[in-house]
Amino acid sequence: MRSERIKLMFASINIKTMVVMLVTGVIAAFTGLIASTGNPILLALLVGMFAGVALLKAPNVSVWMLLIIGLFSGFLGSLVPGLSKLPWALALLSMLLLLPVSIKFIENQRIPFFIWLAMIFMIYAVLATLVQMNSLSELFAGFKRYFQMYGLMFALALLAFKPEDYKRWLKLMMIIALMQLPFSLFEYFVLVGMRGGRGVGGAEATDVVAGTFGANLEGGSANSVMVAFLIMGMAFFIARWKEGLIEKKRVVWLCLLCLLPLGLGETKIVIFLLPMVWLVVMRDDIKQKSGRFLLQFVGLLIVTSIFALVYLGLNTGASSLTSSDVLKEALSSNIGSKGYGTYILNRTTVISFWWENHHLSDLVTLLFGHGLGSSYFSPTNPIAGHVAVQYIGYGIDLTTATSILWDTGLIGLLLFLIIFIAAWVSAGRLRAIASSAHIRADALAIQACIALFIVFTFYDSTLINFLPFELITATVLGYLGYLMRNQYVVTFQA
Repeated sequence: MRSERIKLMFASINIKTMVVMLVTGVIAAFTGLIASTGNPILLALLVGMFAGVALLKAPNVSVWMLLIIGLFSGFLGSLVPGLSKLPWALALLSMLLLLPVSIKFIENQRIPFFIWLAMIFMIYAVLATLVQMNSLSELFAGFKRYFQMYGLMFALALLAFKPEDYKRWLKLMMIIALMQLPFSLFEYFVLVGMRGGRGVGGAEATDVVAGTFGANLEGGSANSVMVAFLIMGMAFFIARWKEGLIEKKRVVWLCLLCLLPLGLGETKIVIFLLPMVWLVVMRDDIKQKSGRFLLQFVGLLIVTSIFALVYLGLNTGASSLTSSDVLKEALSSNIGSKGYGTYILNRTTVISFWWENHHLSDLVTLLFGHGLGSSYFSPTNPIAGHVAVQYIGYGIDLTTATSILWDTGLIGLLLFLIIFIAAWVSAGRLRAIASSAHIRADALAIQACIALFIVFTFYDSTLINFLPFELITATVLGYLGYLMRNQYVVTFQA
């Protein structure tokens, strides 16, 4: 009996050692990739990251650094060109959190199913890439883009942080959401003018309004991420008002502060996201308080219509186009046959194009893809995907869904979507049994966030290649994992 216990103990130690060695190997690979570039900025960041090992004794400090610096990294990168490499440092800091987290997976103590799925997706993506191995640099660069914030997500869900820490982090996120207004005003009154102004540059000029997420004077700013973040913030405010935690007058002002930046920029997706998130948060009122719901929904439609008119005004005011022409153009470049922007493909044809280039006769690439990073292309990035190079100008990585399809196949996309579906189910169950109004409110708001994440899967590729949005996603799912473990709600435990 005693000998069996000793054998079990040594077996457990060996498994833990193997997992730690595996995670250490991943971190070492990123270290080697950075060192091989010879870039002095990256090398300086690398040296700084070694100091991050000391933060393993205080992972809450790492979380603070990731949240504060990460949500301002886009703005800092656009303000100071040298800081454009800042995401590498943040990615390594998040990766370091995988070391203490890896032990939690071995212990398997009340780990939510969607957290297990996230780990399975990460392991699957690496294994699928090894099957279709092209180059180590492509693998490591792709892994970094996809999973750079998974360490943060797993840490929030599984490490033993204090409840007060989560309250402070949630408050920090809400404060940063409200801070989008002053940043947006600066970009609107200063940077829009540098791009020609509203009257000349039209919607393209106001594209630069992106809050703290990065204003690019050359185009392609992260304004859609700012919009998503603000609408998620509104979801949390409204959900807490529904539970009687915030006064009506106060929530109106908070939501107004979130809405104002949305009207300063050019983001068509807001016209769809606002009603969708509202319906998710207020769906209980459809039956219980139908009169109030109808009145509020009419008000929301009016607000949404104002955003639509602003968009039409920006486009028609700077050109000879009519409102009808603008609508036709928008539909054609999204669900029609015209390419999106400078790409040959758009958000719908990019999916049909993937299907046309994959057949049942080649089940390996159909099911498992071509490997992480294979579809990624950027003129400023030296590590371009080997598949993307074959289709330069097509934009095969335009959306998260098609990037995952090209990189990890149908199985990869199904796993990715099931993570969100499982998280939605878990949040719903948490809300149903939670005794705390705060937890019920946050669970409802998290469901609204998850719905938004699913939409963005088919809208653009920021969920897997833009650090601030990946950080937001990781924080939402990690916070949900904590709430579930704290309430002992573990659905479908592996």
